Amino acid sequence: MSAAKRKQLESRLDGRQKIAALAVVERDFAPEDERKGFEEIAAEVGVSRNTLYEWRTQNKAFIDYANSLADDFLTGKRSLVYRKLMQLIDSSQPSVKAIDLFMKREGLITAQVAVETKDAGASRSNEELAAEIAEIDELLAED
Repeated sequence: MSAAKRKQLESRLDGRQKIAALAVVERDFAPEDERKGFEEIAAEVGVSRNTLYEWRTQNKAFIDYANSLADDFLTGKRSLVYRKLMQLIDSSQPSVKAIDLFMKREGLITAQVAVETKDAGASRSNEELAAEIAEIDELLAED
């Protein structure tokens, strides 16, 4: 997300909402046994748990801002992801899925899709059209 977009989102939130968004993202990425409860986060920012719930589920600016913070967190973990990917490739039994992912990421494998279309505007002879009409008439007569 661009810095301008982030600033625009921040301008639509008050200080409590910014702090709460960061706390919610930190909660989401924390190990399960270290996570704060939503009640605790709400108390830290001075709102009810219901208010925090409404921000998290109904306030588009809050949701977008929290998602932006989460994106930044993940971007910071990219080197860790690459290291884990290389461990899967370099192991005694390399992961075919990891190799596939690596090759796609490097642009060495690309998906190819073939689409066949029938040219609806192709010219047909009068005989071909008459035969097709006769075939349709036969099908309709059978019903």
